Amino acid sequence: MNFSLRLKMPNFKKALNGFLFFCIVQHAQAQDIDGVSSFFVGGVSMDIPKQNKLLLYGGFSPSDKVKAFLALPNFKINKYLTLTPGYTYVNVDLDNGSKVVEHQFLGMATLAFPIAKNWTLADRNMYFHRFRTGDDLSFYRNRLGVIHKTELFKKQVSIFLHDEVYLNLDNGQFTRNRVVFGGDIKLLKWLTPQVMLMYQSDRATGNRILGWLIFTVPLENLGIFK
Repeated sequence: MNFSLRLKMPNFKKALNGFLFFCIVQHAQAQDIDGVSSFFVGGVSMDIPKQNKLLLYGGFSPSDKVKAFLALPNFKINKYLTLTPGYTYVNVDLDNGSKVVEHQFLGMATLAFPIAKNWTLADRNMYFHRFRTGDDLSFYRNRLGVIHKTELFKKQVSIFLHDEVYLNLDNGQFTRNRVVFGGDIKLLKWLTPQVMLMYQSDRATGNRILGWLIFTVPLENLGIFK
């Protein structure tokens, strides 16, 4: 079946401008910034059978005293749909010297549709469950955004803008919203850096700015696990 969502460029630009305006309004509604957090992540990607991929990451936050490990196998069903189960181990150092450990399980279905040349509309739907010391929590997360592929200094670059909402499945309330802007560059054959800046509005923790620096080593480019 030949399925396409390609739009005329003027209509696409109007839609993109509307999305940007929505994100700006969301940001402007915030009263103030309650804190800033930084996260540093490093990991690898590798090919697994049938043109699928496995992502493994470890990271830490010096501001939030968090350490984490993440495993994400990606199964490409077709050119529009990718399914991703996942597991995250989280260790948080509290100010009183104790620790909080979480085991997080998630399942994602990501839809991606080309809407113009080098532009893609992406819709990620996630079920997210947190097994923790206190009461467990379950969330539905929806992240909708656009991705633009281009070149910078003859290097492949992806730039993206997303808006993500969190729905607490235990009480039926929307508890968090994130506006995410970032990009990645295939800097070297063995290194792809990514930078993300998030504005987060949360019922519990208030309004925060989150900065992410992520380094991925694509082992498939080095002939490892290929």
